[in-house]
Amino acid sequence: MIDVSRYTTIMSKILREGQVGNFILEKKVMPKGMEVQMYDSKEGRIYWDVLSEDFPVVVLIEKTEDGKTVWMSDAPLEQESILPAVPLARGDVLICGLGIGLLPTLIKNKKSVKHIDIVEINKEVIELVFEQIKTPKMSVIHADAWKYLAETENKYDFVHVDIWGSITAPIKEIARAIELASRCLKPNGKIRCWMQELYDRIKDNLPKKPVHSSGVGVYPPCLICGKIIRNDYAGLCMDCADALGLSELFIKEVE
Repeated sequence: MIDVSRYTTIMSKILREGQVGNFILEKKVMPKGMEVQMYDSKEGRIYWDVLSEDFPVVVLIEKTEDGKTVWMSDAPLEQESILPAVPLARGDVLICGLGIGLLPTLIKNKKSVKHIDIVEINKEVIELVFEQIKTPKMSVIHADAWKYLAETENKYDFVHVDIWGSITAPIKEIARAIELASRCLKPNGKIRCWMQELYDRIKDNLPKKPVHSSGVGVYPPCLICGKIIRNDYAGLCMDCADALGLSELFIKEVE
């Protein structure tokens, strides 16, 4: 059971509901007993559990032609996926991806944090979120994170990259983000990407060259979705391996 008392509700206190362009901030309550995905940063895995109590959340949603896309919330999974970055943040910090502003809010009062630059590609998100969370310690940069990481001359003590809307962000993008962020570091600087521990675990399990996937059977839970009756792709099911862009590393068995 998820002890929700371990998690902050500060964003529900700071942020107001609203809409700018296609982006919406909504406040919701996740009910007691609700089964939700959780993240274990120590093990680098995703699993399912239930909430011990009602839990208020703020959700950033984008209206699209196909419906709505949830970009971020401060649900327990999101908080667990960001918390490892908090002790790493010091000096001059770069955060790629504003979301609902959870990470800058969690680190803004750290004495060891001198300044926080936040790169966000959407002006609507900046207007909707940053204007509500900003402090003198923070600056927002309206730019594409990939372009900024590749071109900026600024140097940072800590860089955090969280620009993906899905858990199954292609693993090659994580590697690219780390490579680009490396050029922005001061000596002894640190980098962390969203759910870094999960991707490190997947990366460590990957074959060095294409191999046959195993046949359908009962395996330990997929590292991402938790499915146990599946083919095995280095700890993943077929769907999650496809979503991560890893299919080329495997040759599926002929049924």
